[in-house]
Amino acid sequence: MREFNHMAAARVNHPFARVAGAPTVARPAATGTVHYDPSRAPCPSRTRGHGTASVSHHGRAAIGNATLLAAITILAVAGCRHTLQPIFPDRQPPLVWPLESDTPRIRFVGMIHSSKDLKPPPKPFQALGDLLIGPKPPDLLYGPRDIVVTPDGHRLWIADPGGRCVHVFDLLKRAYIKITRADDEPFLSPVSVTLGPGGSLFICDSENIGIHRFDDTTAEHIETLRLPEDLRRPVAIHYDPPSRELYVVDVVAHDIKVLNPDANLLRIIGRRGEKPGEFNFPSGVTLDRDRLWVVDSGNHRVQSVTPHGKPISAFGRAGDAPGDLALPKAIAADRDGNLYVVDARFENVQIFDPDGRLLMVFGHEGTAPGEFWLPGGVFVDMADRIWVCDAYNRRVQAFQRIDSISNNLER
Repeated sequence: MREFNHMAAARVNHPFARVAGAPTVARPAATGTVHYDPSRAPCPSRTRGHGTASVSHHGRAAIGNATLLAAITILAVAGCRHTLQPIFPDRQPPLVWPLESDTPRIRFVGMIHSSKDLKPPPKPFQALGDLLIGPKPPDLLYGPRDIVVTPDGHRLWIADPGGRCVHVFDLLKRAYIKITRADDEPFLSPVSVTLGPGGSLFICDSENIGIHRFDDTTAEHIETLRLPEDLRRPVAIHYDPPSRELYVVDVVAHDIKVLNPDANLLRIIGRRGEKPGEFNFPSGVTLDRDRLWVVDSGNHRVQSVTPHGKPISAFGRAGDAPGDLALPKAIAADRDGNLYVVDARFENVQIFDPDGRLLMVFGHEGTAPGEFWLPGGVFVDMADRIWVCDAYNRRVQAFQRIDSISNNLER
C-alpha cells in the first residue's frame, strides 16, 4: 500500500482541502428453611382414598404437555413483541469529514458485514428453534466488489466474487437473499452490478464471462445475454436508460464494448495506450451528463469521453499527493456531477468536480469505521448516501453527504 500524503492534502488550494485531514439474574434468598423427609412423603402410585392426591402416568404426561405448550406460547409471544432496532444506529460523537472542520460534508452512517446486520424481527417459534437446535449462522460478505441501490433506496445488491454470489439486502423488509447462479449457470466471479431497464439489473461474471439480468424486487432471473465472442474479460458494466446501451469494460482488451438491448456489439471505445482516449487495464465506468467516465487504472488517471469515444478530459497521475491516483478501482457520480474515485492503494475515496479539481478526501488504511482495506466499488444513491465496498474488511460502509460539496467552493 502506498502511503497517501495527508499533510500535502491540507495544502491543496481550495476551501475543502484547507480544512481536510485526513445478566446474570440473581435468585432471591430464602426466607426460611424447609426440611423434607422422604419417608413421610406419600407415594402417588400407592396412595388411595379421599383427600389424598393421586397422579397417574397419564396425568403426569398431560402436565408435561401443558408445560411444553405454555413454553412454546411464551416464546412465540416474545417473538411477536420484538422491537425493531435501527440498522444503522446514531453514532455519538459523529464521525465526519473533513476532520476538525466547522463545516463537515461527509458523515459515517454504518456498516454491513452479514445478514445479521439487518436486525430482522424473529420469526414465529424462532426462539424455540434457536433453543433446540441453535441459531442459524448469518450469511457473510466475503470480498464485496461492487454495489448498487435500487431507486427506492430499499435494496442493496452487492457483487461478491469472494463468495461467488450476489447478496440482496432489503433494508425495508429486513430480508436477505443470496444468489449463487443464473438458472443452471453458477456464478464464478460476479464482479459488477448495474441498474437495468424496467425494474431490473445486470450482473457481470468476469470468470464465467456472462452478463445476466434479474428482477430487482423478486431477485428472479430474467435472461442471460448472448455476448459477442470478442468480449474477453468483463470487469465492470454500466447501463444507460435513455440510449438503452450497456457499456462493458473489457480489461484484457483494454477497451469498452457498447452493446444494445439484444447484446449485439454496437461499437468499441478505446484501445491500449497512454494517449487521450486510450486505456491501460481499465477497471470502472459510469455515465453522467453525456460524459463516459472511465477509470484508467494502469495509467493512474480518470478519463472522460463522449458516448462514442471522443476524448474530452482527464485528471490524475502517479504520485502520493492529493489528487494523484495510485490504483484507482471504481467511480460514481452524485447529483451535482461530482466524482467519487476509490483508490485501492491509497485506500481512500477522493472527490473531484467535473473539471477534475480535488474537492476533498475521506478514509485511510485500517479496520475501524471510515477506514478501508483494499476498497473496490462505490455507488451514490438517490438520498446522497455513498456506499463503498471495503473488500478485505469484508464489509460495505455507508456514508451520508451532509451538504452540497460543490457549493462549498463558492463560499
